Amino acid sequence: MFGLSNAFEEWQAISEEEEDLEMERQLSVINKPPIMSFNTEFGDILDCIDIYEQHAFDHPLLKDHVVQTSPKSLLKSMTEGESPRLLPENIKCPPGSVLIKRTTKEDLIMANRFRGSGLSYPTTPHPHQVPIEPKKGYAFATARYYSHNFGARTVMNVWRPNVASDQASLSSLWVANGPIDKLNVLQAGWVVEPRLFSSNYTRLYTHWTVDNYRTTGCVNYLCPGFVQVHREISLGIVLNQISVYNGAQVDMEIAILRDGEWWLKLYNQFIGYWPQKLFYYMYGGANNVMWGGHVISPSSKPSPPMGSGHLPSDYADNKTAYFKQTQIWDNVHLVYPRPDRLESFSTVPACYGAVAINGIAPGGSTNLFFGGPGQCKI
Repeated sequence: MFGLSNAFEEWQAISEEEEDLEMERQLSVINKPPIMSFNTEFGDILDCIDIYEQHAFDHPLLKDHVVQTSPKSLLKSMTEGESPRLLPENIKCPPGSVLIKRTTKEDLIMANRFRGSGLSYPTTPHPHQVPIEPKKGYAFATARYYSHNFGARTVMNVWRPNVASDQASLSSLWVANGPIDKLNVLQAGWVVEPRLFSSNYTRLYTHWTVDNYRTTGCVNYLCPGFVQVHREISLGIVLNQISVYNGAQVDMEIAILRDGEWWLKLYNQFIGYWPQKLFYYMYGGANNVMWGGHVISPSSKPSPPMGSGHLPSDYADNKTAYFKQTQIWDNVHLVYPRPDRLESFSTVPACYGAVAINGIAPGGSTNLFFGGPGQCKI
């Protein structure tokens, strides 16, 4: 018995050592040698990486990819005005390099757990059909626009819902196309996800997939794909300006727009893009845009809050999570969604709501108010 016990302990130690070595190998692939680095007050390290040395180009489809530093034909008005400063003024990379949050061993551990529960697309039938039973462990409260498009832009307010270590709460813009088992999805917004980021901060995040989140794609930079071009803003950074219930609201404008590649825009800044060649079903644009809230939780415990943690019962701008001024990019103009192609829905209406009402902007703007306290089994 003593010999068997020693053998097991030795095997376990070797396995843990091998696991550590594998994670170190992964980190050496993901984290490229920095030109310079910055430490943030939230414990993150932000690296300046040569633009052509970033992890994106480890993808076999991107070996000979030439970086496009800015969109070629999108409206110049999209970059007009000023955007809020998200990082201290001293955090700026030199020309020829880009700012990328350094991946840690904890990030990899959490990402593996995260993939186990994963993200999911808000699967629903076409408008006016019977709703599909939601996947276990997920709940959505969203608006959906079912029509041909080349992306969308929207304004969402930023919150910090309180979630447990094995839960997540997100506010997202989705652009998608393809059959459900091979769904191509681009997703961006804010997330509170302690498992993935080892903290309860609200962070800027993205996700992409070409098979409905089964095996392809990832969050932010954890796999090759997203091409970073910005020198002062990184995916995964903490959004430390948060909306206050019945008080001041903090808005974040975000867009996913096709211009040869699929670009991510934050406020008036183009952060980077997903190369078109990564996607099977997005060459001719997309057929779905969704925006709203999403929570993930083990079915054994009450679900977490979504948005502000309050139902959109009174549509109050300073009490409820919202998306405003959402527009669809038709490859020439930004246009408001046609009402006959727009629907709002909640998969768990007892705990989360989604209400679309007419806004005051010209041209038929629709505002989505969503969220709720949770505490349901999902």
